[in-house]
Amino acid sequence: MNGKIQVNSGDVSIIAVNVDGKPQDTIPTKEEGKYFESAECSNGAIGSWDSSNWRFLISNLTEKKTKCTLNFATGNVVGEQSGENKMKDLLNQESNKETLGTLVEDDYNNIRYIGINPSNYIYFNCKDSTTQNATNCETWRIIGLMDGIKTTSGKTERLLKIIRKDELSEDLCWDLSDSDVNNGNGVNEWSQADLMTLLNDDYFNAKTNSEHKCYNGDDSFDTPTTNCPDWTKEGLKQSARDMIEEVVWNTGGKYWPSKYMSYLYLGERSDNNEKICSATGYYARYCTDNVERKTTWTGKVGLMYSSDYGYATDGGADLMKRGRCLYTPLDDWDTVSTNNNYYCPRYDWLLMEIDEWTMTPAPNGATATEVFCVDRDGNISSVAASVGLIIRPVVYLKSSVKIIGGDGSETSPFQLKLDEN
Repeated sequence: MNGKIQVNSGDVSIIAVNVDGKPQDTIPTKEEGKYFESAECSNGAIGSWDSSNWRFLISNLTEKKTKCTLNFATGNVVGEQSGENKMKDLLNQESNKETLGTLVEDDYNNIRYIGINPSNYIYFNCKDSTTQNATNCETWRIIGLMDGIKTTSGKTERLLKIIRKDELSEDLCWDLSDSDVNNGNGVNEWSQADLMTLLNDDYFNAKTNSEHKCYNGDDSFDTPTTNCPDWTKEGLKQSARDMIEEVVWNTGGKYWPSKYMSYLYLGERSDNNEKICSATGYYARYCTDNVERKTTWTGKVGLMYSSDYGYATDGGADLMKRGRCLYTPLDDWDTVSTNNNYYCPRYDWLLMEIDEWTMTPAPNGATATEVFCVDRDGNISSVAASVGLIIRPVVYLKSSVKIIGGDGSETSPFQLKLDEN
């Protein structure tokens, strides 16, 4: 599609091409140092760019005579880049801005997306990896480039951590137990959790027939009533499975009376996953399990940490307000406001405004069952593992996965390619 713009007589017409905001008579070639930013199409059609073959793709084409404008920009984004190099380049671009950008490096060398709607969209779990668009793929979002991630190969790497944009179709328990174990309220140890098994077996392998049951909090352990998601439709396809790295996840859960950001982050990485409840008095029934608490778990599919959620706010693109958010306990975020603008959760792109599980256990002196969730008001709260909440799977991508196209916006998500060399 290089060369003069051609107005097609069929269903789609490219009516304009802009490069750096200026009209051009031709579509730039792959060698000119340009990259595709976005497409604006009429009739609700969705345009994207195949950087490997340097061609325009369109989906959701429901009407004839659809018109599209293509936007390109100058930069080093064109071509294949590792996730690490891509994030570093984007962070460098952000650092030249006078205002708080949508990428920041935290105190622990992680590069994170922040704000109400950063350009961190990515095509993933595609039916066919050679055609990446909204029809053929799911949309996920990049949490960030995480430092010090240990892989099963023994390496320690900086890897992209991504989360499914939309929740799975069924609310699910984190864990459920027999009635004589923690009064049936589950055990807050991820390595044995029901949800861990579902995500790393049924979901990961898109199982047709599963021996595992699903629970949503209204069930008893013996008589589950929840329908499992259709794993053959919502599960991971081979193209996604090939890109996922098996890593060591942090499952520490140190008790903190106040849920400050740094406390949560360090607690997730603490040396012990405390079971500190006392098996006496009224709460004795909620502290009866004999499950060993572990500080790490090795696997492929998890959930976001509670700290991932907290770090994702930008306080409304305001450095001082973001600082206040980071130094306010996350269980009090709905108390921080200016003129009724509750800016900590409001400007956090990870907030779904419906109760959502995290991977972080919440040990306390009363029970051995509680896990942190992001509640609908934007706070970090602790609830029994047996409650049914929404699920958004999280994975780490292999360092050999390259970003080959897109600008990360909703209309032009990043496109991926697994470098098998």
